[in-house]
Amino acid sequence: MEPDFERRLIRSMSGCSSLSSSPFSSSTSSPSPIKCSDRFVPLRSLAQPSAFFVDQEQTYKGPMTDKKTSRDLSSSITTTTTNASGNFSNHVTTSAADRTKDILTYQTLLQNEMFGTQIDTLYDDYYTNNSYNNTSNVHLHATASSNTILDPMNSGTINVQLNTTAGNGQTHTTSISGLNGILTQSFQQRLPYTNTNSNLLRTRDPNTIFRYSARRNADDLHYSPYSLSLLSPASTRLLRSPRKQLRKIPKTPFKVLDAPELQDDFYLNLVDWSSTNILAVGLNASVYLWNANTSNVTRLCDLQTESDTVTSVAWSDRGQYVAVGTHKGIVQIWDAQTNRKTASFPRHTARVGALAWNDHCIYSGSRDRFILQNDTRSNKQERKLAGHRQEVCGLKWSPDRQLLASGGNDNRLLVWNQSCINPIQIYTDHTAAVKAIAWSPHQQGLLASGGGTADRYIRFWNTLTAQSLQCIDTGSQVCNLAWSKHSNELVSTHGYSQNQIVVWKYPSMLQLARLTGHTFRVLYLAVSPDGESIVTGAGDETLRFWNVFTKCRANKESDSVLNLFNKIR
Repeated sequence: MEPDFERRLIRSMSGCSSLSSSPFSSSTSSPSPIKCSDRFVPLRSLAQPSAFFVDQEQTYKGPMTDKKTSRDLSSSITTTTTNASGNFSNHVTTSAADRTKDILTYQTLLQNEMFGTQIDTLYDDYYTNNSYNNTSNVHLHATASSNTILDPMNSGTINVQLNTTAGNGQTHTTSISGLNGILTQSFQQRLPYTNTNSNLLRTRDPNTIFRYSARRNADDLHYSPYSLSLLSPASTRLLRSPRKQLRKIPKTPFKVLDAPELQDDFYLNLVDWSSTNILAVGLNASVYLWNANTSNVTRLCDLQTESDTVTSVAWSDRGQYVAVGTHKGIVQIWDAQTNRKTASFPRHTARVGALAWNDHCIYSGSRDRFILQNDTRSNKQERKLAGHRQEVCGLKWSPDRQLLASGGNDNRLLVWNQSCINPIQIYTDHTAAVKAIAWSPHQQGLLASGGGTADRYIRFWNTLTAQSLQCIDTGSQVCNLAWSKHSNELVSTHGYSQNQIVVWKYPSMLQLARLTGHTFRVLYLAVSPDGESIVTGAGDETLRFWNVFTKCRANKESDSVLNLFNKIR
């Protein structure tokens, strides 16, 4: 072959537009560029297998990171503290979440095929909720073990720890760093998974140490040995496993109501939502009822004639009566249907800031440090509970109506039962006033509490064993707590200095959403009877309604390219 022709041929294959070497060649006279030849030139862009699936840089690229720094960020976890590093955007789209799932799924497939880790299930709660996780410290009082450690911020690093227990009881740990060949000594964020086939080696004969056989699992019987698939059974189960879709929580309220003269006082409880879908709000000296079904507003009572103001309101369990606490220490019972006062208990010597119903009995907490139990049928005082040293600002009954939790300005959380006049449990870990109290409807004996400005922690307690479970620093004053009725989630409202509303996933305490809109402390919170919406009140004299919880998640199919059933017709 002539040297000139070979040179022009090579130039045309490398992207030149013409075989002619003249720069003045006309576009009409020049031949078309050569698209193919008899030589096979491999493309380097296809050498990276992950290029067929996802764009890793675009998925993990946050507003404050670039391609260079995204590889340097890491998250560290120990048995007592979790620190999340990096800045993530709170607005995560479904497509971005799908790409994140694809990245972790692809990395897990590499682990299965290269290291034999046999991971067959990924929990979507990790990499969907972790996108909303802001910088926070989670303190766990319980240890957990895991076989695989994955750094979600570094898509090229997978650290695998294989724990093998010898016959003498000693545990040997082997660390393997794959994909990029970099060994690391730092603990990374745990990747939760279900390992149904450990594939650990065991000896056939106890007297022989050189012959081994793999453990058989019952799930392997469903995998045909004649399958033409190149993937292992665990990888096949991983791709066939269903995926939960990311739940979108609206960032704006769906309704805003004006609440003039709504007091900006941390120790008061002026908003409550009844089981009949009627909202009670205490505004200065009056209590107003807002019907959520018809949007009608009625005034229940007016205390101006008594020169008194409303400091707390609480609906009965059936939604028929409203208990009203006043600044003079009086507890009044009103019939919401007839707008008539049925009972009055003037037994406190200071304002009543907390109320809690238990059947026909009303419990009231006051600034006089006492908790009084009054029977609305006999108008008699049955018990007087003395345990707090300062004002009582929080009262909540457990779902089974057996335990009463009370919080006070003395930074203490007390738990009472129905038979004793002394508290059965006392928790003193908070360093500020405890107003936010909530019992979990999903786990018996699980109690959550939040501290004031000097504390800022949400703490969880096991009242069955009187032990502290975990705590998280929220960074601002915790004003209220409420659990979801349908899922293991809870919402918290905050004051100084961020005035935000946060939806948490328990027990990982990952932030599902962070809602803002109030310009003052979010001091009041109530949950709708269907358990899907909440209402918040603040000193900015507004009531805002949010959709934060759902009864069930949508069964929408994912558009992931790794979904085996996505392309089936």
